[in-house]
Amino acid sequence: MENPKGKPDESDELNKLWLDFKLTDADALRDRLIKHYLPFVRALAARIKAKLPESVSINDLYSAGLLALMDSVKKFEPERGIRFETYSSLRIRGAILDDLRAGTND
Repeated sequence: MENPKGKPDESDELNKLWLDFKLTDADALRDRLIKHYLPFVRALAARIKAKLPESVSINDLYSAGLLALMDSVKKFEPERGIRFETYSSLRIRGAILDDLRAGTND
C-alpha cells in the first residue's frame, strides 16, 4: 500500500523485512529489525523505571530488555498473526523484571 505521496507504507516495508529475515535468517536483516525496535525497548524500560527507586539504572533495564528483544526477533513467528510488539512486549517486560528480581541492578 502506498501513502498519499506515493511512497511505500512503512508497515509494508517492515512486513517485507520480516518475511525476508524469516526466509534467509540473514544477520544484516536481523540487525535492521533490532535497530527498528530499539525505541520500543527504551520506552518499555522507561515505563518500568518510573515505578522504581532512583537507585535502579535505566541503562540496566534497557540492557535486559535489549537481550530479550534479540531473542524475540529470533523466535518470532509472523505467520501466527500476532503483532511483534504484542509478542515481544511480554518477553521484554518479563526479562527486565527477572533481572530486577535477580538483583543484578544493585
